Amino acid sequence: MKKKLVILLFSLFIFTACEQNRLQTQNSTNSKATPTPTPIEKIETTEAECNICDFDFENYKGELNIEEIKGLLLALNDEYMAMAIYGQVNKDFNDPRPFSNIERAENQHAERLKAILKTYNLPIPENKWIGQVPKFQSVTEACKASVEAEIVNRDLYSKLFKSTEREDILTVYKALQRASEENHLPAFERCGGGRRGNR
Repeated sequence: MKKKLVILLFSLFIFTACEQNRLQTQNSTNSKATPTPTPIEKIETTEAECNICDFDFENYKGELNIEEIKGLLLALNDEYMAMAIYGQVNKDFNDPRPFSNIERAENQHAERLKAILKTYNLPIPENKWIGQVPKFQSVTEACKASVEAEIVNRDLYSKLFKSTEREDILTVYKALQRASEENHLPAFERCGGGRRGNR
């Protein structure tokens, strides 16, 4: 039962969006005389929890559209959460492999997304997932849950490809998805005792 709950938490946490900000944007758009539809509907996600999505869309004057900003926040939220979860496993079990290596990789992923935010003069949110993630009874249990997390991560990036046509952003999204699918997922499958989910 606990394992199912953990997997559910991973799924709910990773497929995230900013419901409050979406409603604010929608209300702001609807109040204009000639509203233009926002393209955010292209990202079909289960709107749950994004710990860093409290962005001030109403006062943003930059060149990115709402969908692109939300995509970047969703991606960084995912990488932040992975860093926090894998870091907690490392703390609880004395840096077991592959968590010790993959936590460092997730940190690099977050840095690539932060560089994009910096390029477009967007504020870089702090990682609010630290200390707010599930714990596991064993490394094997953590590996099995992490298999599911990496599958969800891979699928999230597939959705985020629709959020922008900017090559610099797409290049980062594709690289992070490839690392998740080709490096992290197989490593967690090995330590978890087999493949899970659809490949």
